[in-house]
Amino acid sequence: MTATPTTENTDHSPTRPIRILLLSNAIEHLAYRFTQIALPLVVLREFDSAAVAGLVGGLAGLPVVTSPWWARRLRQRLSDGRGLALVSLWQAGAVLVVPIALALGTLHPVMLAVAGLAVGVSDALASPGRTALLGDLGDRVGGGAAIRVITWDDALRRGAMVVGPALAGLGVQLGWTHALLWVEGLALVVSALLVRRVVVPVAPVAPVAPVAPVAAGRSTARADTRSAATAPVPAPGILASVRDHPDVLRGWVMRGTSCLLWFAFALGLAVEGERTGRAGALYATALTAYGLGSLIMTLAIARRPPSAQPLRLATVAWVGQGLAFAAMAVWTTPVTVAVGAAAAGAVTVVGIRAMMQVLLTRTHGAARRAALAGQSILVDVTVSVGMLAGGLVIDHAGPRPTLALTGLVTAAVALVAGLTAHEAAATSDLRSHAAVPGGLGRGRLRQLLTRG
Repeated sequence: MTATPTTENTDHSPTRPIRILLLSNAIEHLAYRFTQIALPLVVLREFDSAAVAGLVGGLAGLPVVTSPWWARRLRQRLSDGRGLALVSLWQAGAVLVVPIALALGTLHPVMLAVAGLAVGVSDALASPGRTALLGDLGDRVGGGAAIRVITWDDALRRGAMVVGPALAGLGVQLGWTHALLWVEGLALVVSALLVRRVVVPVAPVAPVAPVAPVAAGRSTARADTRSAATAPVPAPGILASVRDHPDVLRGWVMRGTSCLLWFAFALGLAVEGERTGRAGALYATALTAYGLGSLIMTLAIARRPPSAQPLRLATVAWVGQGLAFAAMAVWTTPVTVAVGAAAAGAVTVVGIRAMMQVLLTRTHGAARRAALAGQSILVDVTVSVGMLAGGLVIDHAGPRPTLALTGLVTAAVALVAGLTAHEAAATSDLRSHAAVPGGLGRGRLRQLLTRG
């Protein structure tokens, strides 16, 4: 009898590791919102300094921006749940530094700086790693499951954006601000225990037939060929992973432009509300409506099949976002801003899903992880640069003209980048694949992805 290798997930449906990973992600998405609300309040109370309050977030972004130089090889090691579990435990340790130091009375700005850098290291690895693992598991299910499960993950994240701050705010009102800091650290430990169970089965390797003894030169050549086949694939750079896929680069141009000019919406409406006597109200209305619009649309499209022309769909989405922002600059009552922001949130998630479909169907394996890391860096860098420079632009041009101009620029860039491309449908993601060995057919997949 020949023994067959097994893994932790071999005896279960291929959808089980997907459910486990989605649950692990949901726990982290929700717990992060607790710290996002509680940490600035704690730091302001301890140090009475907005600069110190921004220290953790600012330094957390530094490892993400510099990750192309230090994280290339590490990203390729996060090919299953065990590697992601280690990253979550690392982040849990960094997050728990603050509440432990508070309990001991030893909290110091240097400690916050070190914790921020450590959290940034885990963010640079975990975000693309978890998305890539979901894509790999979806590929094994077939039938376009990769983009659908990633869309469900985005829905969980956006749901946490709506629910998390409300629960954290309630905790603050009840006087549990310090206790909230323990939530994310402990949740990361639970997430690590869950995600470590996710193992991607290794494809079986065909046995090599025995070779009769031959001349030394030919034997050496055959051995060299086997060694080359089993040698580890070098980790590709970010640009190398997408250089042969201009449609991915076009999508990055559209999304990068939107993120760069995001300040006009997020910061511009806050300034406009302050100047018109609606301090905070206009801004809160816009962000709440944007979040609800994006959540509702994410849930709606999660059950939809992949688009036949995702790049064109992304173009329409970001044109719609730009026009919605421009409309909010013309009509700035709370009702019109809420409608415009909800529309912008809805079309934005359509564009993000479409471009994720392009990336997933054009890249695989090590190249996919590098491309997803590049996408995370693109978003972080462009948002940060836009926010840093956007305040000066708004001060000189005014919030409403800035919002109108940036909206029109976003729409124009999307038109140029998207409609000048000759896009071919990604057949690998549109066909109904047969189930992989040990996999499941379309009926089980539909049951998984449409379960309410």
